[in-house]
Amino acid sequence: MKSKCLTLLLAGLLALSLCACGGGQSGEAAPTADMDALQQALLAADASLPEMLSVTSNVDDAKRLFTYLSDFDYDKVDSYLLSYSSTGTADEIAVIAVKDAGDVTEAKNSLEKHRQDRLKLFQTYGPEQAARVEKGVVTTHDRYAILLICDNTDDALAAFTSYIEGSANEG
Repeated sequence: MKSKCLTLLLAGLLALSLCACGGGQSGEAAPTADMDALQQALLAADASLPEMLSVTSNVDDAKRLFTYLSDFDYDKVDSYLLSYSSTGTADEIAVIAVKDAGDVTEAKNSLEKHRQDRLKLFQTYGPEQAARVEKGVVTTHDRYAILLICDNTDDALAAFTSYIEGSANEG
């Protein structure tokens, strides 16, 4: 009798473990946002932005261009976007989507380092812009590290959240 119970118990545990590995929706990460579309949503959120130059990880030399933004290991990056002022102001918007959510704090720290480097630059060459860099926001949301240096960081962050949550609901 004990061996039948043990066999049934083991069979039940095996069935449960197979169900847990079955690829159900509950444990899967949401697909990464379309960085080109997210970039447009972020830029539209702050009407005060000057003309911006933009790049995403969808370009051929994305890895090389990423080094301007971050010293984070590019092999851990799923995708990214960067928009920066073409007029010499401090305005900058960046998002790094990491492959593993466990790396998002490291990505955030790299964006904070970038913000601090920009602050030093503007303190020397554009003191009127340095205060804007100081007010910049570096934060995370799920697998995303976000840098916002613009006049309307609240609106840009709300646009980010709205886009990401909208994308998750579509997928």
